[in-house]
Amino acid sequence: MSALSCFRIALPVLLFWLCAPDAAWSGSLAPSGSDNHRNAPANIQPSSEDDLLPDIDALMKPDYLSWGPLTSGPFFTGNANTVPVGSFFVRSAWSDNLMFGQGLNLSSMTGESRIDIGVMKNLEMDLVVPIGINSQNSAGTGNQRMTEWGVGDTVIFFRYNFLLENDVTSLWHRPSLTIEPQFVLPTGKYTELNPTANGLDQTGNGTFNEGLYLIAKKSAKPFRLFFMAGDVIQNPTTVGANYASNNVTFTPIPCTASGQCHTGRFNMVDGNLLDYSLAVEHILNDHYGLGYVLELVGQTQTGSSLFFGNATVPSWSFLWAAPSVEATYPNTGKMAVTWSVGVALPLYQSNIPEMYTPFGMATVWYNGVFGYRGE
Repeated sequence: MSALSCFRIALPVLLFWLCAPDAAWSGSLAPSGSDNHRNAPANIQPSSEDDLLPDIDALMKPDYLSWGPLTSGPFFTGNANTVPVGSFFVRSAWSDNLMFGQGLNLSSMTGESRIDIGVMKNLEMDLVVPIGINSQNSAGTGNQRMTEWGVGDTVIFFRYNFLLENDVTSLWHRPSLTIEPQFVLPTGKYTELNPTANGLDQTGNGTFNEGLYLIAKKSAKPFRLFFMAGDVIQNPTTVGANYASNNVTFTPIPCTASGQCHTGRFNMVDGNLLDYSLAVEHILNDHYGLGYVLELVGQTQTGSSLFFGNATVPSWSFLWAAPSVEATYPNTGKMAVTWSVGVALPLYQSNIPEMYTPFGMATVWYNGVFGYRGE
């Protein structure tokens, strides 16, 4: 090909690139600060840094109710509303199981320290560490009062609110529903018990437990209804002399048909533990959390375990009625303290001593950027 022919081909190409650069490069990215990227096709728009960040409100901010004053609420029945992220409460609660029948004259007091922290939207974590104080008039000491105390079994649980009520003025709408997996660690004393302490130095059951609860709440201003039911699997454990099962009776040492009995430690199996309670709260004053609560509380331990066969201790059950009064003071919005006091009265019991149980609790709330539970 001659030089003239090459020149005739190259000249139009050169003129095209020199005269029409915008057409050739209109799809390229504009420098930062330029307005040109507004004209770029949507499929090659540069990502904004904000688009790469998670939506904090969607992950953390709770769905609010139009009515939900801050109160102590029920003592035995859980609350389906969870603590928001950035908020928490610290609770000191006490109860005293007073048993006068069967020659017991026994006081079994429990003081619980509980912290509740909002982890994510609709999810909270709770830690409960109890202290047990047992006292009894003992015939072996001339009817003098004997008292023993120690740390009880630690409870860790989570609450996830998977359904929120949508109308706080009527009962005929959906309730709030929460699921609670629970774990009990045997941190209380249950072995090497002092034979002269009459079992008072036992402050734990000695079992690792796994439980699952369903909690419901429904508001119908100025009332709130609460319901909780759960099943607890109590793992087998090894116990020894002077151990008392969780129905406050001494567990007999197992013996063979020929009369040979264990002299040391032996394996103990509890049945499934069923918890159930129902509460009605009437709030008379929203700001001061003034009101009263009526609860029905029950437990049943079956004669067998779901996973570990027949129990080595007898089945038992009870049902209590537990009225209480409540108030909130002070209440600054950011911080609040709620109070309640009441007594549980026996309605029914089987294979367990009759108990009268006064109780009370004080709770200090810190309400973070998203407010308090149930706001």
